[in-house]
Amino acid sequence: MTTTHTPDTPARELSSGEHTAVAVTAAVTGVLGLLGFVNSFERVAEAAAPSFGWLAWTVPLGIDLGIAVFSALDIVLARLGMRLRWLRLIPWALTAATVYLNVATYLKADPIDTFAVVSHAVLPLLWVIAVEVGAHVLRKRAHLTAPDRMDGIRRSRWVLAPLPTFTLWRRMVLWEVRSYPDALTRERDRILAKTDLQDRYGRLWRFKATRRERALYRLGELAPTGAPVQMRAERLDPPAPERPALPPAPRKRTTTRTSDRQQRTGPRRTAPPDVDDLMPLGWQIAADLETKGEPLTRDRLRDAIRQTGQAISTDRAGALLARLRTEAPADPATRPQEEVTS
Repeated sequence: MTTTHTPDTPARELSSGEHTAVAVTAAVTGVLGLLGFVNSFERVAEAAAPSFGWLAWTVPLGIDLGIAVFSALDIVLARLGMRLRWLRLIPWALTAATVYLNVATYLKADPIDTFAVVSHAVLPLLWVIAVEVGAHVLRKRAHLTAPDRMDGIRRSRWVLAPLPTFTLWRRMVLWEVRSYPDALTRERDRILAKTDLQDRYGRLWRFKATRRERALYRLGELAPTGAPVQMRAERLDPPAPERPALPPAPRKRTTTRTSDRQQRTGPRRTAPPDVDDLMPLGWQIAADLETKGEPLTRDRLRDAIRQTGQAISTDRAGALLARLRTEAPADPATRPQEEVTS
């Protein structure tokens, strides 16, 4: 399982209608945030006036901008694959601060003005919730397109089979199997390969199997019988069935009969090889050797024919030589010199 797999469920592209819905939702969220900022700005500035004086207006502005800035920074870092988990706590802390500053005056009143507390807390909360939902959506899409994303395992599988699911998740993490369907396929092949090893070596297969087979099994590179062999996977074929040992067949005494038959009919003679197609070439080679003053032998005849690009065995070369010595060429111009003079 050493291969790296890219996620097979990338983020889906939005349709034109979904783009329109997202744009409308973003516009409405902006209006909601503007209303919350306007309503809380004066109240927070008034609460901060004793401590900040004429700079009290910077407190609500800084808190609201901090919520937006750190939420956007969390989204950007998630998109770049450098997300900090603790960074999302900052917008939540700033939200709690702006809600407290909005209702701090009414909490000190006696009796507490419940309507003022709720009304001044709702709008900032709605704004921050909307920003957090938008940030979650963008982070999720950035996570889906990340090259190192690892698929999650269904919660129902954890409930129904916790121990096998933990084993499957452990292998996904150890061997960087990022696709959940791919991990299920590899787990199926692993179980089948284990079954093949048990069928071949018995219950003590962990001790009887070869070291290479055990290593390939641990690495997940042992393909079960009947499964297609994938990258660097080694097929585990079943052992060939042992054939029962058959008793040796009784030897027939044919020596006497064969010798008697040979005495009656004589030794068997095999037909000589057919060399009719090579006769013209043989006459030409014989004439060339005669011109050079070299004797015509079987090896020279064979080598000369092979040099012309034709294949010829030693037996056929011998048969051709015998015919050349007994038959005269059809054309007197190609005969050997001594045959023509005679």
